[in-house]
Amino acid sequence: MDESGTTWKPSLSSFMGMDWPVRSLWPEITSLYRHGEELKELKSIACTMEKEGSGFSLTLDTKDFCPEELSVRQVGRKLHVSGKSEKKHEDGKGSYSYRTQEFRRVFDLPQGVNPEAVTCSMAGGKLYIQAPVNQPSEAAERMLPIDCQTVNTTQPERAEAQHDTSATQTTLSNPESTEYRVQPSAGQS
Repeated sequence: MDESGTTWKPSLSSFMGMDWPVRSLWPEITSLYRHGEELKELKSIACTMEKEGSGFSLTLDTKDFCPEELSVRQVGRKLHVSGKSEKKHEDGKGSYSYRTQEFRRVFDLPQGVNPEAVTCSMAGGKLYIQAPVNQPSEAAERMLPIDCQTVNTTQPERAEAQHDTSATQTTLSNPESTEYRVQPSAGQS
């Protein structure tokens, strides 16, 4: 403001419009806007995990990746799935751009799945990871007789008390030094 109280306006304002800085940056802004729209379209890799009749199935949508760009590692009961794709795009005028996509996902194998039987396949732009569920063994109920055997016998009376079939309970002077094993009798299975 000057002494008279009026606002000072620069003399260059008549040469350049109010939108001059924005108009000069317009090519860069449109490029950024286009890339921003592409970023909005990018989504994380869609996956579906389900339990099929006799197994476990994991399906990942990997249509933008070649099989060479994907990796599936198993560490214990965890699956590490990753992919990285880099593509170069040329516009024909001598300039080019790179498009890089990368993802990493970790999945826990469900209980009951055999980790040694996990398989991977790719078809129709989807990665399929499958594993059969272990079938629980149906064991018949049976009674197991207890046969006490002393592993480390230091006193002769312990060995004698062990073979006495009429004794229902055996008391030992030092139970910490004795190890007992449960074994089925030879006549029963």
